[in-house]
This record gives sequence, C-alpha cells and structure tokens, in this order.
Amino acid sequence: MLTVGIDVGGTFTDVFVRDSEKAGWVVHKVPSTPPAFGEGFMRGLTEAVETAGQVNEAVHRVVHGTTVATNCILTQSGARLGFVLTEGCRDILYIGIGWRPKMYDLDMDPVEPLFLAPRRRSLEVTERTDFQGNILTPLDEDNLREVATKLVEEHSVEVFVVCYLHSYANPAHERRTREILNELYPDIPVTLSSDVLPRRREYRRLVVSGFDGYVKPVVTNYLNELVSELSSAEVSSPLQLMQSHGGVGGVENVIERPVGTVLSGLAAGVIGAANVGASAGYPDCISLDMGGTSTDVALIRGGQPLITNEGSFEDYPLNVPMIDVRTIGAGGSSIAYVDEGGALKVGPESAGADPGPACYGRGGSHPTVTDASLVLGYLNPATFAGGLDIDVEKSRKAIEKQIAEPLNMTLPEAALGIHAIVNSNMAQTLRLVSIKRGHDPRDFVLIPFGGAGPLQGGLLAENASINRLLVPPTPGVLSAMGLMLAPIQHEALASFETGSDNVELKDLQSVFEPLDMQCRVKMKNDGVQHKDATTEYLAEMRYVGQAHQLEITLGANLEKNTIADAINHFHDAHAATYNHCDRDAATEFVTLRAVHRKDPEEKSLLSPKTDTETTDLKPGHRDICLDADMGYESIPVYQRDSLQSGFELIGPAIVEQADTTTLIYRNHAAKVDKYGNLIVDLPQES
Repeated sequence: MLTVGIDVGGTFTDVFVRDSEKAGWVVHKVPSTPPAFGEGFMRGLTEAVETAGQVNEAVHRVVHGTTVATNCILTQSGARLGFVLTEGCRDILYIGIGWRPKMYDLDMDPVEPLFLAPRRRSLEVTERTDFQGNILTPLDEDNLREVATKLVEEHSVEVFVVCYLHSYANPAHERRTREILNELYPDIPVTLSSDVLPRRREYRRLVVSGFDGYVKPVVTNYLNELVSELSSAEVSSPLQLMQSHGGVGGVENVIERPVGTVLSGLAAGVIGAANVGASAGYPDCISLDMGGTSTDVALIRGGQPLITNEGSFEDYPLNVPMIDVRTIGAGGSSIAYVDEGGALKVGPESAGADPGPACYGRGGSHPTVTDASLVLGYLNPATFAGGLDIDVEKSRKAIEKQIAEPLNMTLPEAALGIHAIVNSNMAQTLRLVSIKRGHDPRDFVLIPFGGAGPLQGGLLAENASINRLLVPPTPGVLSAMGLMLAPIQHEALASFETGSDNVELKDLQSVFEPLDMQCRVKMKNDGVQHKDATTEYLAEMRYVGQAHQLEITLGANLEKNTIADAINHFHDAHAATYNHCDRDAATEFVTLRAVHRKDPEEKSLLSPKTDTETTDLKPGHRDICLDADMGYESIPVYQRDSLQSGFELIGPAIVEQADTTTLIYRNHAAKVDKYGNLIVDLPQES
C-alpha cells in the first residue's frame, strides 16, 4: 500500500513514496520537463515505485503539488477571457487601485494584470445591486445575450468571467447570467466572482476571478491528461491536488475552482516543515524552501503555518485563503551578473532546468548559484542531482569571464560573492516574515530544505540572527513529503458586514448553514463523509471605521458565548498584531468562513530511532573554500545515512545525501536527534 507525493517544480520533480505496511519511505528526484510537466511526473512516479520494490498497482493514493497554474499566469499563456461587468464598471481592471510600487519610476509599467483581457473584451450588462444585496436594476437578459454573442463571435473568447457590482451581497444576477451563458454556449466555461471570492472590493474580486478563468482550461487539460496517464500506467488510485490554503482536494473540486492551486507547491513545503518541526519539539520555526528557481519563506507558530486572506501573487492581489509565504527569485539556478553600475547581482532571473546552470552542459552560459557551489567545492559533481553529467570546468569559465574578470576578483572571491549576495537577499525576506511582524527570529528555528536550502542555511542563519537550524532527514523532497501530511480540506466564504452589537447567534447560524452544505458536497466528492470530518468556523473582524480586518476563530461549534468570545479574541489579536487595542471601541464582522477537513491517517512520517551513536566513522574529504584569504582546505564529508542518532560534529564539514547537500559552517555544532534530523547550533556571541 503505497502513498505517493509528487511536487513538480520549475527545475526538479520531487517524489516521496511511503510504504504504510513496512513503515518506510523512498525519495527520488528527476528533472522537470517543461512545458510537458506530466512527462516528468510519470517518470518520477514510475522510477520511485520501482525503487521501493513495488509495482504501480500498489499505489493507493497520489497527492500532487503543481505549478501549472502558477506558470500559466507567469508566462501569460492562459485562456482568452471575456469579462461581463455591470454597466458603468467596464474599467475596473484598467483603473486598478492606484498602487504604484516604484513611486519614482516614470516609465514603470502598470501593475494591473492587463494581460487578462484588453478593454474591448470587457463589456457591460445592464443590472445593478446595492451593497446590501437589494436589486436596484433588474438584469437585462436580452442585453446579456447581445454581449455574449459579441464576445464569442467577434472576439473568440474561451472563458466568460462574470463580475457584477456587489454580487457578494446577492449573487442572483450572476447565477442567472451563468444559466443564460450555458444555454447559449454550453462548451464555454463560466467563472462567477460570487463563487470565487464573495467579498467586497471589486478590483480584487475581479482579479481573482479573472485568474480563475484564465487558468481553468490549462489546469483542466493538464489534470485530465494526468488522470488518463495514471490510468494507462495501471495507477487506479485517486489523484489529489495541494491547494494554496494547505489542504488537498480531488480533481473534480480543483477543476471547479483552479485559482486555489496558484500557490500549490509553496504550501506543501510549509506543511512538511511545520510537521517536522513540531515532531522534533520545535513548533515555532521558519521554513525556507530553496529550490532551483526561487526561495519560499514562511513563519510557523505553534506548529501551524500562518494563513492570510490578503495574499498576493507577483504584484497582483490574490485575496483567497492561503498559507502566508514570501517568495523571492533566489535559487540554485539564479543567474549572477554584473550590472551597468559594476555591482554584482544575483537573480531574480533563473536558468531553470533547461538550459540550466552552465555546469549542466545544455547550452546555459550564465553563471549561477549552483555553479558557484561547485567551484567552491561544496557540491560533489559525481552525485549532484541524481548523477547529472556535470561539467565543473564550464562553471569556472562562466564565473571567471562574467564575474571575476569584470570585478577584478579571484575565482574563489567571485564565487563567494555570489553566495554572499543570494544569502543577503534571503536574509531580508526572513526579516520580513519575522521582525517586521513583531517576532524575534532568535525565538525560532530555521528549517532549510529544497535542493539548495541546507547548503545555504548555516550562513543565512548567521545573517538573520537565528541560533538553530533543523535539517530534516529528506530535505530535498520535504515538499513532496508535506503533500502526504496535508488534510483533505474545503472551505466556503460569505460576506457578513454587520456590527457585532447587532448580531445574534441565529444570524451566524443562518450564514454558516449554506456554507457547511457547500463544504459537505465537496468533501463527499473526495470520498469523505461528514461524520469523518472536523469543522472550524472563522470570522474576519475589525473596528468600525477600519479598512482592514483580522481573522479570528469561532471554534468548532456555534454557542451562546460565541459572539462575545469573538469580540474578545479580536481585541487580543489586534493587540498581538499591532501592539494596541481598544476594548471600548465598536467592532464589526466582515466575512464568515467555514472550513471542513479530514486529517491524514498518519500524523507524522518521522518516528524515533533506536540507533546508537555512530562509531568508527571514516569520512571522506574534499577541498572547499569558505574564506578567500584561507583558500581551499580539506574537510570531512559524511554520508547522511551513516549518521545515527546521537552523532555529533563541529564544522566545517559536509553531509551528503541523495536529495541534497548540507554544509556545516565553521564552528557550527551539529547533532543527529532521535528522529534523524540534523540539529545545527550556531556559536553564541559573547
């Protein structure tokens, strides 16, 4: 009985196979195969199952983290949209909210996602609803039919996106619009903003709805093809997809609302890090997923990742519930270059998997972070990334010609400079998720993972004033492991703008009942009965007059004290977030959210080891450079699977394993705990 987690990234596809009968696992990595990511998916699954000594028929569950929706938006290769909007609101997308991140750049491009549809494909329909849900102008159905015909016959739209003013308060017009559009054009998908994001702020609602429609055909085709390929490979188990909020859902539910997978891969890594940290006794930690293309950073408190409803993607608002992750363009394949001012820069541009870093020998000519790691001796060319044919000489030439010579540096200085820059970039992001939110990074443990995270983690921790690292047993595929630990989860949201003094328990119940029904249908589609799922109710609240809100939990049941408790919890949350609260000020509800979930059978994949401390280890040695003045020095190289619980060492040293390499920096103390984690303590300043 095998459970398989497969995380497809821009550079590598990571596979984690769990054998529930033998309580063991197999990890595997294969290069990703853009744009046909399904090829790498199937190759990784087949090879990993073979490595586990099993056949595909033994697989009973497949959980997938995908970047298909992400890449679709980044490459602007989605569907041809037609926007159907309220009369007088045609320019919502193009006006935006007036946000300009580069205030002094007179040539800055608009940050609104104008690629979703030009203005000629944004048409108006006569209808109007006020903010309380009262219908002011009935829907003109003849006008709607004219608009739909024009969008299809003149502009060849592939998806309708309907976003009427105040439809979050009353979705009747949007739902009738869908009925008419389905009658006219049954083969063209329809996205309703009242389904995707039933909350106020029209621009944000339009953008999220637009993204949902934009990625829908691409995600649908990808998943349908994947299901077909799995069936052909005699894998009959259900396919589940990681969603941005940290839960998984079946194909049918995901296709219905594909925008929920935009940050799919990012969420899986955070789930894995939270589980590993909590199991090892470190519920407060910071996850750092450094792959080939980017680095994702998230704060975890009490073993739970932070969830936000005010997230973003690139410069675009993505106001759906998601794990709060910060992403920067810093990865193993990030390109290093000297800018016009003579400064060394690293990223955000990436060489990706193809052509990849110069060392790959696939035509890539730019030096990358990986090339610098090879030049410095940190990586073993013979075993790097599953035995790719690595050419270190090409790395040396690329760095020498494009970095060292222009900056009048030696080759080691240039390579160390590349590492210093990328670590500085990541340290700034660590500060964003900790210090700028009122958290002291010294109170957290850094969990570096991904293909490049454990290599950079020690130096990065020094830069960010973090005192301890935890490197999991399988750091290179932790995202794939996290997929298997995520709950089956679905949620529903409703606008509820009411002063808390005017709310009664029956008012909350009347809103949550239909939300519960929506969740139950989705859970049933994924094979989960209501009795097997848990429920959590949440509310966004704010002080009257505020423009932003905080989400607080209402618990698993609605009781007579729920409203009073919610108000108190809101004051407490406001004080914790902003160091201020006013318990005499009036508060109000903004939105209500119901979450239904079923936790996986296994709470953790790590179990205590009974091994004793390793004795008579005879490590190999390799010349590496940690300091340009000291030059190259021979340091011990250990194999991760030979280090038993209780083993200790003082850096510098290298720990190698199939999925990544961990560098223990000078004077850093490393110890293997009972779960097989590598705990690294940094020297304390006197």
